[in-house]
Amino acid sequence: MTGLVVQSVDPAGVSADKGLAAGDVITEAGQQPVASLADLETQIAQSRDAGRKSILILVRRAGEPRFVALPIEPRQ
Repeated sequence: MTGLVVQSVDPAGVSADKGLAAGDVITEAGQQPVASLADLETQIAQSRDAGRKSILILVRRAGEPRFVALPIEPRQ
């Protein structure tokens, strides 16, 4: 399986509220495969440029897939 392993999650942050945890593997963002941090950043930028307020990511925990919608911060 190719993807990004979540190293840590701020327990007070929105990612924790959405159920992400250390050890989860992000395999898709914006319905596109991600294999590197650059891939993830590209998908976030494309979603932001398209005017979206969130991005859908596919996360696998112990092999089980689930989708999570994470908010995108507007550009400063």
